[in-house]
Parts: sequence; structure tokens; C-alpha cells
Amino acid sequence: MARVISLLGKGGVGKSTLTLAMAQAEARRGKRVLVLSLETVSTIGLLLDTRLGGEPTEVEPNLWAVHFSTTALMERNWNRLRTAEEEYSRIPLFREVYGQELGALPGFDQFLAMSALRDYDLSGKYDYLFFDGVAGQEQLRMFAVPDQLSWYTRRLGEAFQKSAIGQVLSPFLEPIARAILTVNISTENVRATTGRFTDILDEGKSVMQNPNRLLLFVVSTADPLALTVARQLWGASQLLGLGVGGALVRGEADGKEAFAPLPVRAVPEASLTDLTGCVEGLAGLDPVGFPRPFVVDEQARTVRIFLPGFGKKQVELNQYGPELTLRAADHRRNFILPTSFRGLRASGAKFQDNYLTVTFG
Repeated sequence: MARVISLLGKGGVGKSTLTLAMAQAEARRGKRVLVLSLETVSTIGLLLDTRLGGEPTEVEPNLWAVHFSTTALMERNWNRLRTAEEEYSRIPLFREVYGQELGALPGFDQFLAMSALRDYDLSGKYDYLFFDGVAGQEQLRMFAVPDQLSWYTRRLGEAFQKSAIGQVLSPFLEPIARAILTVNISTENVRATTGRFTDILDEGKSVMQNPNRLLLFVVSTADPLALTVARQLWGASQLLGLGVGGALVRGEADGKEAFAPLPVRAVPEASLTDLTGCVEGLAGLDPVGFPRPFVVDEQARTVRIFLPGFGKKQVELNQYGPELTLRAADHRRNFILPTSFRGLRASGAKFQDNYLTVTFG
């Protein structure tokens, strides 16, 4: 299984350059590395002075690069759906529609990228997959897809399963889930698809929230706006349960106070060739000691959520029965409260040491 590495930060701070530098450092250590670019015009390709296509191209020993094509990815996944229809259904819903005819819905390219990540992971050809090319908030939404969908499926699954549309679509849910999530599950019982779909999403969530499988880094310069954006992306990552391994600070900025307790590495404003040695070893970082995003103290009847970069006025907090719902920077996550909290209501909330502490009584 490969480890996915991705960098978060404000546009213009050098994420693509640092991504390629980290990839080159691992490749030169003998690791098999693939860099995946999702930009319309691939910065990775420009840095390598290579025209990248939709299939991996070896650009250095142990280093491959690929440029995602939304059209090609859509055609590939549409063909999977048509194959699933032929295998599981006698009702021809998709047979006469071809991938070449489809237009991409807004944000759908990130959804398709999850499919490609899954394919490259399962190929067994790579030790690291470096992902580059979308804005930080969109990137986080992509990695949070399994967690968000699992919540909707859990809350709405029973009603959906009983509905007419659920009965029509249920044969396709499991094949689609296998296609878009970073897990490998064989079909055992198509008649139990809806429940199996929930299991697949839960496994996909465990992958995305495992820092040994997905490791993020925040990138900033000395610019106050860049620092603010990086801290908020760090906080949003924690809210979504995604592991952030450290901060890369470019130029003269120190960054240790802004990003404590994350390890901070100073990265000079230098050429790609000179940067490789500065970021060596980061991709293999051990996640032990990462701040826990959600800490429950049943005796004190408190819940602590690690949200660096946010203040109390920037966070919306709601409680619906046994679930606590938090929203920050247009990201939302639902936390299931322990059984000892059932019947209790949130009675207060305060920020301290980057943690939002919610008290129940």
C-alpha cells in the first residue's frame, strides 16, 4: 500500500515545487514514487520540462509523473458503471450513454481523482503517491468524501433503501464505491449492497484518516495572509480527522510559534535542485505524537476538538441527539458522543490552547 502525500497552503507559496522536491528526494532514496497533477496546465510538467500525459511517465529513475485528464477519468469510470449495469441489472439505464458525451459537474474532477488514486494504490507499483494541483479547501473536501458520505448513508440509508430510486440504484452502489474509494473489496452479496456500501465508506474513511496512508503538510511564507490560510487549512484538516505531519515555512519566517506543536522545517527560497536536500525524509515521517482531533473526558463531561487557526466566532456548534456537529471554514463534521453523554446537552464552549472545549450538563 502506498502513502499519499499532499501539501496545503495559499496559492503562490510554492506547493508544486516543494511537492516535486519531496518526490525527488524519496525517489533518490530508492523509493518508487508517482507524482499526480490535477492542474489544467501542469506545474509539475513545467518544472520537469516534460509534457505529461494521462499515463505515468518515468521522468527520473524511480520517479514517475502523470497529468490527470478529467475527460479521460470520466470515460474510464463511466465504462465501469456500464460494466456493472451489464453484470447486475436487466434494466438498461446507462447502456446508450457514452463517456465521451459527458460534461464534468463542478467539483467532479476531484471525485474522479479519488478513483485514480485508488487504482495507482492497488497497482502495487508505488511506495509514495504525491498529489498536487487543487486549492487547499477543495483538496480537503476530496479527502473527506468517505467520511461525509458515510454520515449521509448512515442517516438516510434506511429510507433510501426502501425508496423506489433506492431499489433501482442499489445494484450499482457497491461497484461505484469500489471504483471511487481507496479500498479493495470484492463483491460477495449484491443483494446486501446498501449495507455493504456503508462498510466500504467506513473503510475508506479509516484509510483517509490514517496518517500512515494519507499525510498532509501545510506550507507558508512570512506573509501574514499566507500564515493565516495555512493555519486555517491545518485546523480544517484536524476537524475532518486528516493527519497533518508538519509545516514547511519558506523564506525568513520562523513559524514555530504559529504552528506549534507541529514540527516546523525552514525551507529557503531556492531552486528545485537545491530544495531536494532540504525536504529529505519528510515523506516518511512517523505520525506518533500527532495532536488528537477529538478528546472525550467522560468524568468531566467535556469534549475537546483541536482547531488551530480558528476562533470561537468562526465555529458553528450544534447538537442533534447523540451527535455533535461542528462547522468551520465551510467544512462540517459530525461527532458521535459516548453513551454516557446521552440525554445531556452542550452547556458551554471555550477556546484554549487551540482546543475548543465543549461542556455538557
